[in-house]
Formats: sequence, C-alpha cells, structure tokens
Amino acid sequence: MPRKISRKGLVRKLDKFFSLYIRQRNAIDGYVKCVTCNTLKHWKEVDAGHFCSRRHYSTRWNTLNVFEQCKKCNGFGGGENYIMGKYIDKTYGVGTADEMITLSRQIQKFSNTDLEEMIEEYKNKVNNL
Repeated sequence: MPRKISRKGLVRKLDKFFSLYIRQRNAIDGYVKCVTCNTLKHWKEVDAGHFCSRRHYSTRWNTLNVFEQCKKCNGFGGGENYIMGKYIDKTYGVGTADEMITLSRQIQKFSNTDLEEMIEEYKNKVNNL
C-alpha cells in the first residue's frame, strides 16, 4: 500500500508541477522571455513569478496570476508587480490584474482530493508540452 502524502507534501508537489508548466508553456526551443524585463532565458533559469502572493491559495495556482520571470525581477525586484500587472492587463484584457487582486482576497480551501486532481492535471499538461 503506497504511503499517504501529507497535505504539505501535496502542496509542495502541486507547486512543483505547476511551476514546471508555467515556466515551459511559452517556451520556444527551451527559451522564454521574462514578462517584466523581456530578458531571454532558458526555462530552467527562470521562476514562476506570482502577481498576487503565493500565500493566497485562491490565486496561487491560477494561470492568470503566475508567469515566467527572471530571478532578478522575481527575487531582487520583488516581483515587479506594477509591470506584471500591466502585462496581465495587456495580455488578458484591462481589469484582469484587478480581478486577480480581488480573487486573492477571497478565502479558498482545497481538499486533498482537489490538490491531487490538480497535480495530475499539471503533470499531464507538462507531459503534453
């Protein structure tokens, strides 16, 4: 019988597959542009940068909230939220960044089953890239 993964382990596993998906989804020949500074880097050298903080589960795994970002912008630049917000509105329509902020303020509880289903979803998406 396989060992049951803890909730913390499920979150960590989902973070891993979600990050792999985000960093690879727009890759061309393995390279992506940082959404905030346009630096071209290999997908393994960038982060999955969050517009609204990862602490908000309601937007933590939302593909409209997380984008490929170089480590300079995501880490040292504090995420460059203003620039990322402008990118989100330009890409998905004016007001989308505000919608992400509103959504991030809502409480979202995921069951372990929800987390397991999202793990499978993003594992499949990564395998199909």
